Amino acid sequence: MFQKIKPKRISDEIFEQVRKLIVEGKLKPGDKLPPERELASQMGVSRPTLREAIHKLEARGLLEQRQGGGTFVKSLGNETLDFAFEEYANKKDAIVDLMEVRKILETWAAYTAAERITDEELKHLEQYLKEMEEALKKGKIGYDSDADFHSTISYATKNIFLIHIMNTIYQWIEKISYEVRSRLYNDYYKHDLLFKQHKAIYIAIKNKDGLEAYSAMLSHMNYVMDSVKKIVEDEDL
Repeated sequence: MFQKIKPKRISDEIFEQVRKLIVEGKLKPGDKLPPERELASQMGVSRPTLREAIHKLEARGLLEQRQGGGTFVKSLGNETLDFAFEEYANKKDAIVDLMEVRKILETWAAYTAAERITDEELKHLEQYLKEMEEALKKGKIGYDSDADFHSTISYATKNIFLIHIMNTIYQWIEKISYEVRSRLYNDYYKHDLLFKQHKAIYIAIKNKDGLEAYSAMLSHMNYVMDSVKKIVEDEDL
């Protein structure tokens, strides 16, 4: 009935440690692992043993090797949904459907982030807001700062499933919405309005006002949704 307990292989212990860090959100989607030599040194293991664990994590869809770029954490949603997405993304209005899902999740995220956000995450939001303002003054888009602003709000919820789902949605939107973004951000007045919407979200979260954060995010997402729908209707993207 009973069997002898076998000691774990070191590579299995490495696998479990890294897997736990990913599942708990301490290693986030898109994070890059340290170089192999450095990571092996930090963990006190040999490079071949580390490599064995990394390969197992890749096989489970938790990590991915990028040619010449290193090893990165994958979103937990990618492996299951990417094939279906490739088919679905051919729809003309796929971006609209994605934005509807995003609106549902982002409004909840803003409400929850107002309760759970850390001082460090607030500083990140403030920094991204400043970057958006600088881009506005220069007549630039500031899209990266905008995306980082929303991503930080997702992380601030401390909900691991939401973080991974939102990361997947951001990646999908990135794949199919370049032209939408370029037209959404095509004049100063739109830039200014979008900046003010983000500032309202930031202030509500900073004030720990969940309902106001929800309302501010809803107003922002409704504006973006209406703009995206108009672009899709007017242009054959």
